Amino acid sequence: MLVSGCRFHDWAWLGQKLILIECGADISPAEARARRSPLMEHFKQTVVFVYAALEAHQRSQLVRSGVPFIVPGLQWFIPPFAVFTERFQRIASAKALSGAAQAAVLFHILRSPAEGALLRQWAGWLGYSAMTLTKVRDELVGAGLCRREPGAKPRGLRFLHRKRALWDTARPYLRSPVKKSSWVKLAAPSPLLIPAGLTALEKTTLVGDEPLPTWACSEPVWRRLLGAGQVRDARRPEDADARVERWRYEPGLLGGNGAVDPLSLHLSFADAADERVRLAADSLLERVPW
Repeated sequence: MLVSGCRFHDWAWLGQKLILIECGADISPAEARARRSPLMEHFKQTVVFVYAALEAHQRSQLVRSGVPFIVPGLQWFIPPFAVFTERFQRIASAKALSGAAQAAVLFHILRSPAEGALLRQWAGWLGYSAMTLTKVRDELVGAGLCRREPGAKPRGLRFLHRKRALWDTARPYLRSPVKKSSWVKLAAPSPLLIPAGLTALEKTTLVGDEPLPTWACSEPVWRRLLGAGQVRDARRPEDADARVERWRYEPGLLGGNGAVDPLSLHLSFADAADERVRLAADSLLERVPW
């Protein structure tokens, strides 16, 4: 009953135990469909056929028949855990989350929204389009942080972990929110700029003595301030009266009350050369209500 010439592998994915059946081109889609049920009965687990390559019509046959399969680096179909996608290679090779996806992870940790909230709700909370949230969902599923809902059109985000467990699992994919920083001359204080960097860190830790304040804004706000003449590039710190960080997402999104959130602030010091600063940044994690 078992398929001769094939290799079998145990695989744990998204909390599920699966059996991978690596047969090359020896099993056609029709044979896979016929052998799927006996194999599942034998292993008592979902079986997934692994192919080196598939023609479009072969993929269609497998999808229509509901037969799970993987073409490594190209396509996968594992119902009900993941619908057919051809973006596996791009998602799996991602070394860090996009700004929008990172914002979603931190929002879930800090705000604890309702489980399975719809993408349109997430779009409203984070200030992104529904299309962007669709890409965010694919990123988070690919990183193993969310599970994909069954069905052709999954509608929400379902994280696999919460609070500290989510932070620890996601940490390898998280990066500093700071995209770029500039020394600037400010025409006048702006409510669009939020205290960040050492300026924010010294409010809650013993680190201080920063000669110039550090502010943060998103890239669109930076362009707006620059166009209005409210900030001017000073090029050198001795000619500046502030430093402005441009973040990958809105810096005030998660902190509230005109402050950056502790997790983003912690991440912004991930590569700090000063050990005293790194220790102060690490202490921010103790203030998070895990």
